[in-house]
Amino acid sequence: MEFDFPPFRPPSEAKSYLIRVVRGCYWNRCAFCGMYKDVKFCMRKKEEIFRDIDNLPKFFPPSKTAFLADSDPLVHKDIVEIVRYLNERYELERITSYTRIKTLCRMPEEKLEELREAGLRRVHVGLESGDREILELIRKGITPEEAVRAGRKARKHFEVTYYVITGLGGVERGEKHAKNTAKVVNDAKPTFVRVRNLTILPNAPISKMVGKEVTLLNAKQQLEELRLLIENINSETYLTCDHVSNYLFSKDGPIFFGVSGFLPDEKDEMLEEIELAIKNVELMEKSGEKVLTSNDMYRLGLITL
Repeated sequence: MEFDFPPFRPPSEAKSYLIRVVRGCYWNRCAFCGMYKDVKFCMRKKEEIFRDIDNLPKFFPPSKTAFLADSDPLVHKDIVEIVRYLNERYELERITSYTRIKTLCRMPEEKLEELREAGLRRVHVGLESGDREILELIRKGITPEEAVRAGRKARKHFEVTYYVITGLGGVERGEKHAKNTAKVVNDAKPTFVRVRNLTILPNAPISKMVGKEVTLLNAKQQLEELRLLIENINSETYLTCDHVSNYLFSKDGPIFFGVSGFLPDEKDEMLEEIELAIKNVELMEKSGEKVLTSNDMYRLGLITL
């Protein structure tokens, strides 16, 4: 018995059933991403997907949540039928999917409502940056205005996660990256903001930009950019650094795991935590000890993503 496992899923879906609806990414041009560079995009046959849904208990422990992959299952021509079949088969509390900002912009409101009625409850969306220049640099294929429109539109029907990548604009664009990303978040009002730090994968095109268009952030700069991002978010959202790429390391192990909290209510506490981390990094570097980012650790082969 075979099961077509999706290669990636968010940390928040660790205990979910995983269903691969499409393979790869139809856009697949983002400079920072190496996830699907060697995968040819295709829509799986509905019958194959239904077979995998029927066999979920053979491959997963019982779950009340399910996650749809790869990069944008909402483009599948039978996506409403797939979500409905999955939900009726297992009476799930939540079905979640990756999708793209362009897809949300293009999809009719009626289709989004059909998906909601079928059982889709949350979408994970890559914003990455709210800065126009950075979006063009990384070939994201979206504009800040589309990101705002997609977020507002999707929030009528689902919980919405927007992903943000600290360090994506390098040292050169750090301030406007943080401020313009916060502006999009304030206007789009996603339910969640999940922060990742830029980590250079060898098959990602951005690897050729490092040292040229992009200067990687060190540990202190990573914290300062995160601080600036949080300082400028004023809309209600839950921001979390729930990924190993947010960690900072000393020779003895992790010294910072990121921050999580509800904005704006818990902003002061989150900023205090970041300030403490900045002071610790400064003290360690003053004593001659280098603080490593996740990018350093990945390059040394000490972590995987």
